[in-house]
Amino acid sequence: ELTLPCGAVLSNRLAKAAMTEGLADPRGWPTEALSQLYGLWSDGGAGMLLSGNILIDGDHLERPGNVIIDRVPCDDQAKALADWAAAGTRNGNHLWAQISHAGRQTQKNVNPHPKAPSAVKIGLPGGQFGEPVVLSEAEIQELVQRFANCAAAVKQAGFTGVQVHAAHGYLLSQFLSPRSNLRDDNYGGCLENRARMLLEVVAVVRNAVGPGYPVAVKLNSADFQKGGFAFEDSLQVVQWLEQASVD
Repeated sequence: ELTLPCGAVLSNRLAKAAMTEGLADPRGWPTEALSQLYGLWSDGGAGMLLSGNILIDGDHLERPGNVIIDRVPCDDQAKALADWAAAGTRNGNHLWAQISHAGRQTQKNVNPHPKAPSAVKIGLPGGQFGEPVVLSEAEIQELVQRFANCAAAVKQAGFTGVQVHAAHGYLLSQFLSPRSNLRDDNYGGCLENRARMLLEVVAVVRNAVGPGYPVAVKLNSADFQKGGFAFEDSLQVVQWLEQASVD
């Protein structure tokens, strides 16, 4: 067993990592296919299963087929989430929801002008991603609250924990990197400012789910790009996250 700082207990040290499923319906609601998949994984015996990306903004998907919780779920959507959670915990294991926003890493066929910390396009060939538009501070605060709303919704549905996705080049990772974050306000510049949105998200998520509920963060050790988010940066951010009650 593993007892987390919040007091929750995992039955063993095995965890299924997040893998994008692409099995939501066109509305972004969980489907029977998701329940079947996670039921089988639950039967497999791992102490914790981690979902693929659950997006807090339907205009900024990691890929089509993502689950979306960008507002308070209606009764039918809440039931679909609850069915997924029940299947994924049927063997007594934990099921944690990975909550995320893709930022500039939104495919162009989903949104040709995604919001991001700065107007810095992804430097990859193929034209898969569009021209990003700078988020205002008011929009940042709205997104921070959406993370909290999503966390509250998955807890209500029966998920036993939540992971804030701040890695792999998605929005919170974009804020952390000085290559993609060129802002000169409270959310850019020094590492403390670049980590501000992540720490604000953790604070509101913790407040939304309470002290006894697992809150995790996915964080790169570095983004392995010259002038980007460095290993030394990650060590400092980890210390801040520990102080912020991350499990």
